[in-house]
Amino acid sequence: MFDNRRYPMAPGNVGNASSYDYPVRLKVVKGLTWYPPHADQWGDPRPPEVDLLVDAAKELEQEGVRAIVTCCGFFSTVQDVLVAAVRVPVFTSPLILLPVLQRMISSSRSIGVFTASKPHLDDSFLRAAGVTDMSRIQVFGAETSSEFMATHLGGTRTDLDMSLLEQQLVDIAGAFADSNPDLGMILLECTTFPSFARAIQQRVDLPVVDYIGFINFIFQTVVCRRYTGFL
Repeated sequence: MFDNRRYPMAPGNVGNASSYDYPVRLKVVKGLTWYPPHADQWGDPRPPEVDLLVDAAKELEQEGVRAIVTCCGFFSTVQDVLVAAVRVPVFTSPLILLPVLQRMISSSRSIGVFTASKPHLDDSFLRAAGVTDMSRIQVFGAETSSEFMATHLGGTRTDLDMSLLEQQLVDIAGAFADSNPDLGMILLECTTFPSFARAIQQRVDLPVVDYIGFINFIFQTVVCRRYTGFL
């Protein structure tokens, strides 16, 4: 998790421990205030944010965690670096699901990526996530949500009107879906958005993929379930 970020994290947020039905360990990475750029833009030495994340991942592995996730979808830029640094599974961003999701729907349909900020999410983050076909990816952002911007991306307010934020995010996603009839699925990039996945899905009537859903998948791969029932 970022250091010194004072925004509220509702149930469903990746940084809220009550979002999970199993034990999690939350770790603030001291000194980390922003995400690293794409590796193509790294100089020598590489950005200090990269080493902060690598050290944090190693510390978590030494403490016994079974898998590691990051609390911002923009960390796709360090997926390969973190995977190389530890032996446990690492999941830095829902964006790395895109190549699989593209194969799950017809080639005539597109995937909408709902991000915190469309201007921030350029193609470099998608390339880092393994996306090679950009033609079926449509990015839209939450810039017009006054409630989201008041608490995130420079906003400093620490209280949150959940009902207002939900309505604003639903309206944004609904308007985007209405104007893109070829839309086949929505991926929620932001770690705040899973709290509102159900409300968004009820509005757009499409599959909605979020961070928590895949984290649950990861948990089941490292702590396999014993099935009981009837033969």
